[in-house]
Amino acid sequence: MRIGTLVCALWAIFLPAHEASAWGAAGHSIVAEIAQHRLTPAVLREIKELLSGEVSLAAVSNWADTIESTRPETRNWHFVNMPVGATGYDPARDCAPKPDGDCIINAIARFRTVLADRRALRKRRVEALMFLVHLVADVHQPLHCAERNGDGGGNNLQLKWFDKHMSLHLLWDVGLIEKRTYDWGDYVRYIEREWLTANDAALHENGMPADWAWESHWAAGEVAYALPDDLDLGEEYYQRSRPTLERQLAVAGLRLALLLNDILR
Repeated sequence: MRIGTLVCALWAIFLPAHEASAWGAAGHSIVAEIAQHRLTPAVLREIKELLSGEVSLAAVSNWADTIESTRPETRNWHFVNMPVGATGYDPARDCAPKPDGDCIINAIARFRTVLADRRALRKRRVEALMFLVHLVADVHQPLHCAERNGDGGGNNLQLKWFDKHMSLHLLWDVGLIEKRTYDWGDYVRYIEREWLTANDAALHENGMPADWAWESHWAAGEVAYALPDDLDLGEEYYQRSRPTLERQLAVAGLRLALLLNDILR
């Protein structure tokens, strides 16, 4: 079985049910598609060779989530829980080695090195590519880069979102996007037509993973955690959060493209 076909099969089998229609799956697909539209022809050719065919970045963008149960050492690679109110990223506090991994900032750096090494085993480079596609999106999800009072990035904070009960983390992974559309391709077109034409991409194609994480951390504190006392969220919260959501999706796509174009140039 070709690697690309295998990846798609694994994604379909193992993706949790609550994410299968929905960063959740939709958010990661949006970021990956925005990035793919900005890859150079040479880089796109190399990626297609690595994936053994015409598999898109969106098709492999959720692979890293499917392996957590069998590779627990990868769990912490998806986030960096900087406490709300922190004055900066502290590697000793936020990214210390643990049995279930260190943090997303170190993971991105490691996979960048592997993907850039054309002498490395092809399997390792394919995994590095798929991790990077996923993790660059994750580091732009505000609640992957912050926690308040030990709530695990909002995973342990339950609230009401219109008529549904969910965690704050799931709201930002899935709920906000689903409120806009169930068609992630439509959201890509909207972001490219509206956000990316109204903003100078060059102003956002910058920084290192720690800088991206700190931007997300700020957005978590200023926007995601700006909650009413009754934790009953609706249209007001959605309208206030939507510009940040769309900015993070767009910028993640721009930066993923820049990263891959740089690594594989």
